[in-house]
Amino acid sequence: MRTDRAEAVVAGGAAAETGAPVAASLQGVSVSYAGVPALRGIALSIRRGERVAIIGPSGGGKTTLLRLLNTSLLPTAGAVRVLGEDPAALATPALRALRARVGTVWQQLHLVPQASVAENVRMGRIGRTSLAALAAGGLSRAERARVAAVLSQVGLEARIDARLDRLSGGEQQRVAVARVLHQAPELLLADEPLASVDPARAAEVVELLVAAARGRTLVVATHVLEPVLPRFARVVGLREGRIAFDRPREQVGAGDLARLYGPDAAAPSGDAPLRAQGEGPTPLRVAASTTPGDALLPRVLPALRAAYPEVRIVLSVKDTAGALADLASGLADLALVGARDAPAGVAFEDVAEDEIVLVAPPGLLLPPEPLGLADLVRLPRVDREPGSATRRIVELQLSAMGLPLPHAAAVLVAGSAAAQAAAVEGGAGVGFLSRLSVAPALAAGRLRQVRVDRLRIPRRLYAAWRPADPPPAAARRLVDLLREMAAAR
Repeated sequence: MRTDRAEAVVAGGAAAETGAPVAASLQGVSVSYAGVPALRGIALSIRRGERVAIIGPSGGGKTTLLRLLNTSLLPTAGAVRVLGEDPAALATPALRALRARVGTVWQQLHLVPQASVAENVRMGRIGRTSLAALAAGGLSRAERARVAAVLSQVGLEARIDARLDRLSGGEQQRVAVARVLHQAPELLLADEPLASVDPARAAEVVELLVAAARGRTLVVATHVLEPVLPRFARVVGLREGRIAFDRPREQVGAGDLARLYGPDAAAPSGDAPLRAQGEGPTPLRVAASTTPGDALLPRVLPALRAAYPEVRIVLSVKDTAGALADLASGLADLALVGARDAPAGVAFEDVAEDEIVLVAPPGLLLPPEPLGLADLVRLPRVDREPGSATRRIVELQLSAMGLPLPHAAAVLVAGSAAAQAAAVEGGAGVGFLSRLSVAPALAAGRLRQVRVDRLRIPRRLYAAWRPADPPPAAARRLVDLLREMAAAR
């Protein structure tokens, strides 16, 4: 995924529009760890006073980007400037002075459990404290007053002398923010500050960070979206070390997030098209998952039989994991599935575009739409079985967005899309289903689609085969017929 630089220049946010000075910039920056790329040719400019959310799935490069901005990491290639300085060109004293101007709240917090709250907060000014003062230990009356002042901003003034390890996790996170407040940086960074926070407290933590950054530049890296997006004017999407988009919050749509968080199992295959062998006397054995097996395949079988009347088709319908297992073990010549994961020696070809949608019976009472992600996890739900590609794609995408679906909310686990749809129609709860599989029920009004804020889950259907043992020519014709029918829908 690559950034449209013209779009990124327009989308700098309010601080960019006012011509504020640049707080940090990266030009053509790449970072590799032991030869493995973490960032690939990043170009990004952040102006003073901006609030920027860096979002994306785990492993996308967010933490690496923050480490560049706080100068704890230098790029493998390209140029980085932070608060007007090139960290790579600075001598140790000047680099220490620059680091004192940048504050970071890490996901792991990096606090000292055996020390007091006051001592942990004091460490925020270590970059501006002389060695003699550090050696003397203790807090002067003036510094204790300053520490108490910042603790009062996070609601912990009364715990100033408590040992850190006697505080709750939420209180320790407030101490980490107070430490940064005591540092008084010009650039404030936060790495996954909501990763270990329950949804009820996430908005509170965001408000705390925004308040701490008042008058400063704030950059937050996160995959938890709902509490963050309303408070950040600019959003940068990062995936696989590349900028996927850089635009104002209002222009970030469900399609952007689907491309950013969509699992690799639902991405284009990239494999060469199926090349079938000459027709033989054996039957065509097809293993299909339930969406192509129930919703698509029966409709093209008459046309396939017309083209190959001598071919006998043996069809088995099961979940994606089972269909691919049959293919890998030689029990099937061709698999039609909804995800692209399989053992080595299996190739894939895109067959049809699909989308996983949340559906409910028309009479089910739900919160106002579009639902927030926090509302979604509380709804009673009908799920597919663990081997289902539909279920796995939903779980992967929502987990990447910071909101894994609780299994306790599932009132029923169904072994097929038809059983799942029937349970939803009967009023058992909501369900994530393939649009192709529920299209007739949606058209007839037996089900309705439920809109979820900023959530779209595109997926593909694939044909899979073993290149070392290609199926007969009828398989090639079957794949073509499926693609033609899907394109006509």
